[in-house]
Amino acid sequence: MSGRSRRVLFGVVAAAVVAAAAAMSAGVLAGGGKDSPVGAPAVDTVKVTRSTITAATVVEGEIGYGQPSAITSKAAGTLTWLAAAGSTVRRGQPLLRADNNPIVLLYGELPFYRVLADGVEGPDVAQLEENLIALKYTGFEADTSYSASTAAAVKRWQKDLGLPDTGTVAPTDVIVAPGPLRIATQTARLGAPAAGDILTANPTTLIVTAKVPATEPDLAKKGAKATVTLPDGAPVTATVLGVVPPASPGGTPADPAPDQGEPTVTVQLALKATAKPQPGPVTVRFVTAERADVLVVPIQALLAVGERGYGVELRDGATSRVVPVQTGLFASGKVEISGDGIVEGVTVGVAQ
Repeated sequence: MSGRSRRVLFGVVAAAVVAAAAAMSAGVLAGGGKDSPVGAPAVDTVKVTRSTITAATVVEGEIGYGQPSAITSKAAGTLTWLAAAGSTVRRGQPLLRADNNPIVLLYGELPFYRVLADGVEGPDVAQLEENLIALKYTGFEADTSYSASTAAAVKRWQKDLGLPDTGTVAPTDVIVAPGPLRIATQTARLGAPAAGDILTANPTTLIVTAKVPATEPDLAKKGAKATVTLPDGAPVTATVLGVVPPASPGGTPADPAPDQGEPTVTVQLALKATAKPQPGPVTVRFVTAERADVLVVPIQALLAVGERGYGVELRDGATSRVVPVQTGLFASGKVEISGDGIVEGVTVGVAQ
């Protein structure tokens, strides 16, 4: 929690405690309970309970395809065809044609950066072979070595694509992405050079986009967990994929819009694979702190004791006494407490 957030929280809690203390003091002086004079603040009682207390940040989000990214081609020649906006391109299908030759999509994380031919070794070879196998071109041992058998499979693949069957694959021949692409826009025109940014595209899976407080950077970290409440009310686990870059040149993800208050960053989250959501608004809940198996009471049970100290009023039948307590996590109208005489089941006063 940021210093400002902590100060705001303490101010809110302190105000609640002062109000509770005033109400309880007046209630005690007036006799409390059902016999209190008309107009006296009511004081109720609760028992100290043992439970899990959780603090969370909840923000609004939207399910969609997210912000599209540029698709860059290294192909030589003239651009003669582009995949249409709104279409989906899968492994082995062309994203463009250069000099009327198809430049196809392969899946992976490693961009092609060299010519792959017989005798070459490395993870890029393994990536190519995984794609060949997925496209039903086999007859080689799947490993990190580009063998004569790999070259033979590549020739069959090239022949089926209508390309010269060279048995080699160059960075100019393919484009790599983590999975299928949903084409958003065409950013190049036919007749232009085929190299450069030619399209923008999104993944085909729906993701959640949400703005989180820039003062809570842990919420924007890749891998952070959250619970998304879908438009139909169903809760689904989600994982932060990362921060969305600013849309305008020169901006920063944390730049606040005019009159928008606190700065935020935009993050994208992937939903659990089994989720079948529909596009629409959602709520995103990030757990920011959690304390399990601790003693808790309502915040209204706290009394101001000394300078920035807290206590509670222990009640035992007709008798009561105020004891100091150490506070832990504040969340959801409750507070974690500990101290002498604080055990599960004891009764404390609470201002109504």
